[in-house]
Amino acid sequence: MGVDQTMSDFDQMQYQAKSVSELTHIIQAKKIPNALLFYGNENTGRKEAAFLFAKGCNCLEGTGLACNNCKSCRKIDAKSHPDILCIDHLEGKKIISISQIREMGLKISSKPNEAKYRMVLILNSDLMNRQAQNAVLKMLEEPPDKTFFILIAEKMSLLVPTLISRCRKIRFKPLTDKHIEHCLINEFKVDKQLAVIASKTADSDLKKAMMYLNLKQTDEAKDVDWIKRREWLLNALVNIIKTDTNNCISKGLMLSQKLSMDPDLIDDAITIMKTFFRDLMIFKLHPKKIVNLDFFDTFTDISQRVETKKIPDWVKYLYETEKRIASNCTLRLTLDKFFLKIVTDKGNLIYD
Repeated sequence: MGVDQTMSDFDQMQYQAKSVSELTHIIQAKKIPNALLFYGNENTGRKEAAFLFAKGCNCLEGTGLACNNCKSCRKIDAKSHPDILCIDHLEGKKIISISQIREMGLKISSKPNEAKYRMVLILNSDLMNRQAQNAVLKMLEEPPDKTFFILIAEKMSLLVPTLISRCRKIRFKPLTDKHIEHCLINEFKVDKQLAVIASKTADSDLKKAMMYLNLKQTDEAKDVDWIKRREWLLNALVNIIKTDTNNCISKGLMLSQKLSMDPDLIDDAITIMKTFFRDLMIFKLHPKKIVNLDFFDTFTDISQRVETKKIPDWVKYLYETEKRIASNCTLRLTLDKFFLKIVTDKGNLIYD
C-alpha cells in the first residue's frame, strides 16, 4: 500500500463504515438531497467519500455503491468527468471568494453534460466568506436540475446556520491515536515510541503524523526535520522552566524571536508546545500517559521543581496565543507576551 493510499481509500472507507452505509442507503433509495455536509477532522476520508458518492449516483451498472468499472466510474476516478466540479481556495488565498461561487454558478446554469447527477464539491467550505456562503445558499434555495452539492468542512461554526440547515449532515469520525499508531508501525515500520509520539501529537490526523516522520513529503515539510525541531523546542521549554527568573526572561524572549523567524512553522510549534504543557500538567498523576515519552526523565526532574496549580493557566494562555496568531496579531509580540506570562507566573512557583 502506497503512502497516498494509506487510510485514504478502502481502509479509510472501512473505518468510516457508518457514514458510507448512510451514503449507500441514500443512493439505493434514489432520493439524492440537494446538499450534503461532510464534517469532521481533516484527512478522515471526506473527499474520498464525496467521489465515491458521486460514482454511486452515476454508476451505469447500478449495483452496490459503485462498480468502479463502467465508463462513468472510470471518468470520475480519472478526474475527467465534465459534471464533477470541485471548488477550493486558490493558491495563496485563505478564503473561497464569491467570484469563485459565481463562476461555478455559470457552469451549472445549463443541464449536466452526461451525468445522471452532477456534483458540485466545495472543499474547505468553512473558508467561504459570508458573501460566498450566501451565494451558495441562494443556489440551494433554487437548485439546478439534477445537481447536488457536497460541502466539506472542519469547523462548522464558521458556516452560517441557514446554510447548515439546508444540508444533510454526515459526520466522519476522527481516527484514534491507537489506529494511527498501528498504521505507522505496521505499514511503515516506525519505531513504537516514535509512532506513539507522532500519533498523539498529530491529533487524529494520519497524514500529519506521516509528514512529521517524513513518510509523506509536502511543500510545507520540505527541508524541515520535524523530529529534530521538536527535540530542540522541547529542550528550550525545559530550559526556561528550569532557569531562574532573571535569566528566564531573556531565554523566553530569545525563543520567541527564534520561533517568529519561521512563521510557516508556527502551527507545528504551537502543537508541540501543547503536548509539553499537557505532559507537565498530568505527569504527577499519570506519568505513563504523557505524549513525549522520550523526555520521561526530564519530566520527572522538572515536575519536582514546579507546582502544578498554575500549569492549567499556562495551557489556557497557550490556546489564547494560538487564537491571536490565527487572527493575524503580530507574531513576535504575541509570542513575547506568552513567554513573559509564563516567566511571571513561574517566578513564585519554582522551589528546590
